[in-house]
Amino acid sequence: MNEPSSIPAGYGAENGEDLSLGLGELDLTTEHLSLAGIEKDVEALADHEVLKAILDQGLDPREYGRRYEDELRQAELASIEDYIAEADTLIALHTDIKECDDILQGVEATLAHFQTDLGSISSEIRALQAESQSMNAKLRDRRALKESLEDFVGRVSLTPDLIHGIVQSDVQSEEFLSALQTLGRKLASAARDPDLQGTVALRDVAPELEKLRIKAVVKSRDFLFAKIWDFRRPRTNVQIKQPVLLRHKSLVAFLGEHAPDIFGEVRAAYIDKVSAKVLDLFRNYWAVIDRLEEKVLTEADTLGAAEAPSSGGDRALVLSHVEGPPLVLHAAEARGARFPYEVLFRSVNKLLMDTAAHEYLFCAEFWGDAGVYAALFAPVLAFVESSLAAALAELHDPIALLLMVRLNRECGLAMARRGNPALDGFYDRINLLLWPRLKVLMDAQLASVKAMPVDPGSTAVPIPAVHLLAERYAALTSALLLLQADLPEEPLESNTERLRYAVMNALLSLSRLLPSKRAGTVFLILNFGHIVGVLRGTAARGLPRTGSLSQQAMSQAASGGGQGGAGANPALHRTSSSHGAVDASQGLGASGAALLKEIEEGLHRCTSIYVDDMLGGALPELIAFVRRGEALASGLPEGQALPGCGPPEAAPLAQAFAGSWKQKAEAMCREVTQDFGSTHAARGVLQAVFTQLLMQYSRFLELMKKQGPAGLGVVRDAVTLPSVMYGLNALSR
Repeated sequence: MNEPSSIPAGYGAENGEDLSLGLGELDLTTEHLSLAGIEKDVEALADHEVLKAILDQGLDPREYGRRYEDELRQAELASIEDYIAEADTLIALHTDIKECDDILQGVEATLAHFQTDLGSISSEIRALQAESQSMNAKLRDRRALKESLEDFVGRVSLTPDLIHGIVQSDVQSEEFLSALQTLGRKLASAARDPDLQGTVALRDVAPELEKLRIKAVVKSRDFLFAKIWDFRRPRTNVQIKQPVLLRHKSLVAFLGEHAPDIFGEVRAAYIDKVSAKVLDLFRNYWAVIDRLEEKVLTEADTLGAAEAPSSGGDRALVLSHVEGPPLVLHAAEARGARFPYEVLFRSVNKLLMDTAAHEYLFCAEFWGDAGVYAALFAPVLAFVESSLAAALAELHDPIALLLMVRLNRECGLAMARRGNPALDGFYDRINLLLWPRLKVLMDAQLASVKAMPVDPGSTAVPIPAVHLLAERYAALTSALLLLQADLPEEPLESNTERLRYAVMNALLSLSRLLPSKRAGTVFLILNFGHIVGVLRGTAARGLPRTGSLSQQAMSQAASGGGQGGAGANPALHRTSSSHGAVDASQGLGASGAALLKEIEEGLHRCTSIYVDDMLGGALPELIAFVRRGEALASGLPEGQALPGCGPPEAAPLAQAFAGSWKQKAEAMCREVTQDFGSTHAARGVLQAVFTQLLMQYSRFLELMKKQGPAGLGVVRDAVTLPSVMYGLNALSR
C-alpha cells in the first residue's frame, strides 16, 4: 500500500479548493444536486409519517431540507476532522501492512525453497526405504545362516559338559541321563542327517563321538544287567524292583537305537531272569495247591455208587469274590486248611491275572514292545495249562468243573474290564481243557446210573423212602443247571436230559422191586417230590452276585468254610447261598425248566395213582356211583331220574357218607402219614387226597341236583360241601 501523497479532497474549501471526498453517490456535500422529479417523489411519499410531520408544521420543505443539509455537513466535517486526527495512525498502519507484505513475500520464498528441499528429502526417504529392505533381507539371511551354523555346530560339537556327563557321572544321576539324551540326538543326526554326512567337521569328531557311544553303551548295559540279575535273588519281589528300572527306561531306548545287539542281549537277559522268577513263583504256588486240595469226589463217587462220606457247603460262594485277593497258601497250610479245587483254581487265576497284567503294562512302557511280555510269560502260561491239564485228569467233581468254567469266564471278563490283553487266548485254551473233562465226568455219571443193580434178584431192595440216587441226582442236576443257566448256550443240555432219563428209569425199576404197587408208587412220589423240591429251591435261591460277597462269606471261603454239613454224598454240595449277599437268579435256564416240567408231570401222575388207589379203597361205592351216573347223564335230558343211579339209590350212599366221612378222612390221614412219614411229600399227597375226595363228593351232589325234586331232596338231607371242606382243612393242618 502506498502512502497518501496529499491531503484528501475537500480539505481547505474555504480557500476555494476542491474539498470533495470522492464519495460518489454517497457524497452529500455536492452542490450539484438535481431536484428533478422530486415533486413526484413527494406526492408518492405523501403518506409518509416524516413528510406528514413536516407538512403539518407548515414548514417549507426546502427550508427543512437545508436544515438537515447543514446538520449533515457539520457531521461530515466532524468526520473529516476525525479522519485527519487519525492520519498518523493510518500512515503507521499502512507502513505495517507494507512490512507484513514484505515478510509474507519472504515467507513465500522460504516456503518455495522448503518445498524444493522436501522433494529432495522424499527421494532420499525412498532410497533409504529401499536400502532398509535390502538390509532386512540381509539380516534375515544372516540370522538363518547363524541358526543353521549354530545347529550344525551343536550337532557336531562335543562340549565338556557332555563328555563329563557320559564319562564321569553316575548312571543313575540326572546329569548322565541328560547327557545320554544329548548324545543320542548327536548320534542320530550323524547317522541320518545328509547335511552332516561327508563334512570335515563330522570326520573330525566321529572318533570321539564313537568313544562316547561305546562308553554310554557299556555303562547302560552294566547298570541294566546289575538290576536284572538282582531279580534272581531269593525272596525278591520283582514288582517292587521294577519301578527302579522304569525310571531309567531311557537307557533301554538308547541301546535300542544305537546298540541293537546290546539291546537284544539285555532284552534276552530280562526275559530269561524274570520269566524264570515268575515261573518259580507259580511252581511253588502250585506245589502248595496240591497239598491243600480237599478231595470232594473221587472216581468212585458217582450217582450210582454206594454211599460215601458226606460233605457240604456253599460252594458257589467262590463266584462272589472272583477278584478277591489270592489265598496266602503257606498261612492256610500252617493252620491245616483245605479247599475245594474251584477255590484253589480261583486263587491261581487271580494271582495270574495280577502278575500278567502288571508285567504286560511294565513291558509295554519299559521296552516299548509287547513281544517281551509274550516271550516272558509263554513258559508261565504253558506251565499253568499243563499243570491244570494234569490236575483235571485226577478231578472227578463235575460241580467243581462247572464252577471253574464260570470262574474262567469271569476272569476273562475282569481282564476285559481292565482293558488289558495280557491273557487273551489263555482263557479260551483253558475252556478247551475244562469242557471235554466235564463231558467225560457227565458220561461217567450216566454210566454209573445205568450200571446200578436194579434187577429182582438184587440184594439192594429199596424201601419207600428218598433213595440215595434221587438225593445225589437232585443235588448234582440243580447245581449244573444253575451254573450254566446264564451262559450264552447250555452245553450240558443233552447230558442233563440223558441223565434225567436214566435216573427216572432207574427209579421206576427200583419201585418195581417193592412188595406192592402202592409201595412202589409211594417210593416214586417221595423221590420225584424230593427232586422237584431241590430244583425249585435252587432256582429260587440262585447264584451269588459276582463280586458282591459279604466279608463274612469271604472269610469262610478263605478259611475253607463250608466244610461239614448235611448231605448223603459230596455231590450234594449246595451251589446257592442263603447269605444276604445272594441274588435270586432267573431260574435254571431253558433246559432246566423243561427238565423240571418233566419230573413234575411224573410226580403228578404218581400222585394221581396213589390218590385213586386210596379213595378207591375208602369210598368205592360213592366213586363207582358217580362214574355210572355221569356216564348215563350224558345221554339223557336234565331233570330226569337216571335208571340205577337215581335218588332212591343215592339216598343210602349220601346217608352212609354223612355218617362215615370224618372217620374215613382220619383213616386216610393216618395212612398217608404211615406211607410218607413227616416228609414234605406227605402234606402234598394228603392235600391231593382231600381235594379229590371233595371233587368226588361235589360231583355226586351235582349229579343229584340235575335229577329233579327227588334229587334235590337227597342234596338237602346230605352233609353240605362246606362242612366237609371245613373238616378236611382241620385234619390237614
